[in-house]
Amino acid sequence: MATPPKTVHPKARRFLLARHGQTNYNKEHRVQGTLNTPMLDYAGIAQASALGVYIANRQRIHPLLNTQKSVANGDSTNEPPITRTYCSPMQRCRQTYAAVSGVCAGHYASIKPCVMSDASHHTEVSSHYTLLPEPTILSKLHEIELCEWQGRLRKDVAVNDAENWNIFKETPAKLRLNKGRFAPVIDCWERAGANWEVIRKESQQKDAEVVFIMCHGAIGQAMLLRALGLDIELYGKSKRFAFDNCDCFEVEWCDGESSSRRWRKVYRVDGKWEQCSSTRKMYSSQLESTR
Repeated sequence: MATPPKTVHPKARRFLLARHGQTNYNKEHRVQGTLNTPMLDYAGIAQASALGVYIANRQRIHPLLNTQKSVANGDSTNEPPITRTYCSPMQRCRQTYAAVSGVCAGHYASIKPCVMSDASHHTEVSSHYTLLPEPTILSKLHEIELCEWQGRLRKDVAVNDAENWNIFKETPAKLRLNKGRFAPVIDCWERAGANWEVIRKESQQKDAEVVFIMCHGAIGQAMLLRALGLDIELYGKSKRFAFDNCDCFEVEWCDGESSSRRWRKVYRVDGKWEQCSSTRKMYSSQLESTR
């Protein structure tokens, strides 16, 4: 009698989405968009270093601990390590990634063997540690293009282009800049989808279990919403999906599936996993009630 074929389950992969640290433009409440002049200020460097500590802890796996058990129990210091990374081409993201990677390298250099002992003998063991790899620079990870607003103070835009500013705050997908010829949020949303196609495909090819993505607030939010299977109408409408400087979200997404299975905020809040199906149900009903 023939043995029935084994059921092959799609592989679940983790994706970490993080925003860059605070820049001089953030501090001044100035519109950044695709300008490449904003740089991390002292607060931004400190934020990036603190994010680096979190990432470094994820990269260290103690050989005497059971990884799967630790993950199930929510132990962020023994998660599967990051083996593939992506970064926006813009300098504020490159600076943040460099700071995060530098902290990880420092932790790697400081690792010392620990001694496990009992009444009969001593055993010296070393933690396994994976350094962050050099990032793949993905051009479409750049920030939302805000055309004539870029470089201006937000309060000045709100006064001098009040009609468009109000559209941006109330119904972002309807915003049109550059004399009505460009739709910033729609462009950002489409790039988010294209980014996921590239990142997920390459992650499968390289069999990367955990992927780290350094990006921006707007493109990060668009990618998070798309991963959760949510609608563009939710862009900018809930603080749950908003990225403050150096915030980091994690999604678990199985190969071949159209949306992720679960998600959580991991830094600067240690959030619990939430099923994406529950999130979609909650926000879909909210959208229906407002239409």
